[in-house]
Amino acid sequence: MTYRTFRTWAALTLLACLSLTGCAHVQPPVALDNQFWDAKEPTIGVAINAVPVPVLALTGNQGLLDLAINKGVNSKLSDNVETWQVRDFNTLPEAIVAKLQAKGYKAKRIEEPVDIASYKEMSFREGYMPRDLTSLKATYGVDRLLLVNVYATGATRSYYSIVPTSAPMAQVSGAGMVVDLSDNRLLWFKPFTVTQAAQGEWDEPNYANLSNAFYQAMDDSRQQMISPFAQ
Repeated sequence: MTYRTFRTWAALTLLACLSLTGCAHVQPPVALDNQFWDAKEPTIGVAINAVPVPVLALTGNQGLLDLAINKGVNSKLSDNVETWQVRDFNTLPEAIVAKLQAKGYKAKRIEEPVDIASYKEMSFREGYMPRDLTSLKATYGVDRLLLVNVYATGATRSYYSIVPTSAPMAQVSGAGMVVDLSDNRLLWFKPFTVTQAAQGEWDEPNYANLSNAFYQAMDDSRQQMISPFAQ
């Protein structure tokens, strides 16, 4: 991993954590343990948020005029990025439900998108959700919520003023979590950030190589969310 890629990864991971907590606190990952695996009686509701549409994020040290110029230079690329599709994410809950049911767990799909930002904010407490999701227990008849929360999709390109310091790279970031709806305790929390470079020239007609990189990043993100429940 190059320094530039690492820097992008770190920034997106921090964004994901800040999006979850809504403040400067960072929730560290929480691994699945026997407390989860040994309990087959609770009903697990599996959901995803409304996945954000792909956009081109221009990062780095840019003034307002620089940013306006850079947006103009990248307008064709930006328009192309916005045509990328994220619908494969919407089948992710079904894939996780199937893995859990195959292991004997009571799991069901929650059809509506779950927007954690719409729930009451709580004081930060490490190992607990910073939003009160306990009402979902009665709403959906579940004891635990397994939520895939996607924060950003699309591509990123860094600049110093009006000078590009990286080629565009596909990006997907978010977090998976299991919440005990009796007390908002996190039984699992896994941030993910996938950045993928184009294989070959990124700026060929229609940006096909960069588009392929995005779908690879999306598939990698899906697998990161499925694999903990497939072992």
